[in-house]
Formats: sequence, structure tokens, C-alpha cells
Amino acid sequence: MAAGFPWRSALSSSSSWRHGGAAATSLLALAAACLLGGCASFSDVAPGDSDVNVTDKVGKPDAVWKNPDGSELWQYPQGFYATQTFIITMGPDRRVQEVHQALSEPYFSKIYAGMTKDDVYRMLGKPREIWSFPARDEESWTWRYKDTNFMFFNVLFDQSAGTVRNTQRLQEIQFLDGNGRSN
Repeated sequence: MAAGFPWRSALSSSSSWRHGGAAATSLLALAAACLLGGCASFSDVAPGDSDVNVTDKVGKPDAVWKNPDGSELWQYPQGFYATQTFIITMGPDRRVQEVHQALSEPYFSKIYAGMTKDDVYRMLGKPREIWSFPARDEESWTWRYKDTNFMFFNVLFDQSAGTVRNTQRLQEIQFLDGNGRSN
């Protein structure tokens, strides 16, 4: 993983991921992983657990950010259709200090105009989608989360400067087919 910029390699490595393709394959892979190995339960991770204990319980993190004090942020996005990204703060002593779910209002409210892409990635983890709008010199990163309803949190970047312009929250709209099922 590239030090300091893990999102660059993670986001550029899969063009189908960036544009929402291969949804059925992703869903099947997630279901198979849950059935075969059991889903990771972050409620089993507690302050004081060792790094080895954490990786035994929930696996290796998707990204690791090193802090100046020797602590680290371990990120665990829960997949394309998931609505959670868990972040574990690992102390310099290699023990858990905190576990939190980043895709929530307390963390969204910390995103402000002028933040860099690295700052946002570090705080929220890997976005679900990235869209580029060259005519507006804008790039949009999207995370799906669950409030009362399913929602999308978008961070709009000035593409040239690589900094946040604005954020928005949008409710996911599900359409029902003739049998009352969502499409």
C-alpha cells in the first residue's frame, strides 16, 4: 500500500468498481465470504485488544494510516453495497484504543471546504463510487450509509486543486415493481 496515499492505488485499480459495474458478482462474493468464513464482527473488538487479536477477529485492514504519535488508523470498509466503514485506532503499544463506524453524521460533519482527498479518505475510508465532471472541474466521491433511510453522502472536490468544495446528503430512492418489491 502506498504510504500516505492508499486511495490512489485502491481507487484506480478497478474501473468496474469506479463505475458501479459487476454488482451481481460483488454481491455473490460477499454472500460466499459470509457463508464460508463468517462475517467479521466489530462488536468483538474491544479497547485493549492486541493487533494480532484484531486481525484474528476481523482480518487485515483495507488501509492503514500512521499518525505522528506512533498510533495507526486501521480502515475496514464493508464492501460496495455495505453502509459501514469501521475504523480502529491502534495505539503505539499495538493495542486498540477505539473502534468506530465512520459513515455517520459525527464524521460527515467534520468534512469541510478546503480539505484534501487524503484527509477525506483518512476520515471516511474508501468511497463507494467516484465520478468525474470535467466541464465543472469537479470530482464526486460517494458513500452509502444508513440513517433512518438509506442515504448517500457525497463529497464534491475541485478537481484541479484536489480539495473539498462542498458536501451533500441525498436520500436513496427505491422504486417498487408491480409486486411491491424494490428494483
